[in-house]
Amino acid sequence: MRIRLVAVGRGMPPAIQQLVREYSDRLHHYGGVELIEVPHAPWRTDTPERIQQALCWEKERLSPHLTPDHPILTLDSCGEAWTSEQFAHHLDRYRHHGHQRLAFLIGGPNGYHPSLQPPGIKPLSLGPMTFPHLLVRVLLLEQIYRAFTLIHRVPYHR
Repeated sequence: MRIRLVAVGRGMPPAIQQLVREYSDRLHHYGGVELIEVPHAPWRTDTPERIQQALCWEKERLSPHLTPDHPILTLDSCGEAWTSEQFAHHLDRYRHHGHQRLAFLIGGPNGYHPSLQPPGIKPLSLGPMTFPHLLVRVLLLEQIYRAFTLIHRVPYHR
């Protein structure tokens, strides 16, 4: 299964790049992963109106990368938290339903435009804590890798 991570934000420090590369290399065996970054709005979002403008601006940049051939799972701190085993089960269900591709959307500091949330699919949460968006990429990649090792019964998950 080919995974696409679409994230709002630009550039990653070398330490994050190294971790992303590490898990990307590991995931190559299971179909690979593609990381797409789009910039966040280039203005301050200090009012509700400015936040709404930013979400619309970011949506225009995200939309070309969220295509029908990639079902979308969004990340949101208010979403549903799964165990690693449940996450693996959900990925495996997508695979068994014939999906060869899957996209994950990581919004910016203000989240993502509500219209990007696929109908009938709850957002995914990595837990109730707040994480820096750059670390979310690494955490998600690690969990995707862990899920594939669970699906294929590779001794990684303990």
